[in-house]
Amino acid sequence: MRFWQIVLRSLRQHWLSTSLAMFSIALGVALLAAVASLREQSHRNFTEEGLGVDAVLGPKGSQLQIVLNAVYHLEEMPGKIKWTYYTKVLKDPIVESGIAFATGHSYAGFRVNAIEDSFFTDFEYVAGQHFSFRPEDGGQGRVFQAREEAVAGWEAAKALHLHLGQTFNPVCGINAGDPVHVNDDIKFVGIMAPTGTPHDRAIYIPLKTFYTLQGHDEVAKMADDEEFREISGAYLKIKRIRGGAMHPGIQELKYNIDQSSAAQLVIPNEVLPRLFTIIGWVDRVLVVIGALVTLLAALFLVVALISALRERRRDIALLRALGAQRYTVFGLMLCESLAITLLGGVLGILAGHGLTAIGCHFIAAETGLRFSPWFVSVADVWLLPGMAALGVLAGIAPGIQAYRLGVLKNLTPIS
Repeated sequence: MRFWQIVLRSLRQHWLSTSLAMFSIALGVALLAAVASLREQSHRNFTEEGLGVDAVLGPKGSQLQIVLNAVYHLEEMPGKIKWTYYTKVLKDPIVESGIAFATGHSYAGFRVNAIEDSFFTDFEYVAGQHFSFRPEDGGQGRVFQAREEAVAGWEAAKALHLHLGQTFNPVCGINAGDPVHVNDDIKFVGIMAPTGTPHDRAIYIPLKTFYTLQGHDEVAKMADDEEFREISGAYLKIKRIRGGAMHPGIQELKYNIDQSSAAQLVIPNEVLPRLFTIIGWVDRVLVVIGALVTLLAALFLVVALISALRERRRDIALLRALGAQRYTVFGLMLCESLAITLLGGVLGILAGHGLTAIGCHFIAAETGLRFSPWFVSVADVWLLPGMAALGVLAGIAPGIQAYRLGVLKNLTPIS
């Protein structure tokens, strides 16, 4: 009988302990793989890509709250800023363009944002990428052109089964029970092609529509009189210098705006890393739990192999009597341990991607960001070699016992 046949036969004979050890290892590896994948994709999506926003001009208040509202359509804006101040900022030499918006409305759980129509032509949700309504890209219709028209993001349209020509009444607020603008029927004239960003989960109406919705009597004059007009914020595009780098003057602009009492300038790529500083302990705890589960599984494997060795003393002694060397039986135990940990590692990585797929679903539902369940993280690269090393370590103690096993003593018939 060949070496590997002996290993496989032993694993089959002790299938229960083998399966339990493999399951325990797979559980720990799955948790490690899922946490690593979601963490790396979160960092990439929230900090590296920047979602096409150079800076957000917003009211005084929490910078993180402003970014979550303006970029991810979460939270609420802490206040308003004057239109006249916004136009003043636009005149700064390093500001290339701006897109004003007003938030605070919703429909069926999705945010309804009032925005300037230049958002659909000038805004780059990813560098070099603009919103599309072309059918070949997955979009429908066109950009709104009148007060009673609206555009839906792809995710919002899919979830609400929206179609062109359908009308809706926006809710004045984002919470259940907030009043509905029952006399303002707004028609969908466009559905944006999917972008894989939070903008897929929003509905957009013209900025001036916000001021003329019924019940907005106190702000109706803002539609025509810029002296009274207020907005929630504005996306600012900053001029670039050589190499595509953002103009260094943005820090001076930020300082000057922040010193005023009218507004503040928020740079998402500076603010979002703080989010991971705040919640970073969560994934560290999960990693520690996964590592402990894997370590306990390895200890269970050691106990299972030693227990199986006691049942196979005569078999191993017989192998020795037939000419097998001490290092051969030592290698048998190492290979059994290695096989169990590697199989558990492979199953764990597959299960980890399954957990990631579940996490991706909930992340997309809450933020609109699309994560890939098959994203290859650093953990995927190192987990199998790590499991191989762990398997070798777990097999040393049982291997030494097999190595020291006395032949004559264990060949003695059991009466």
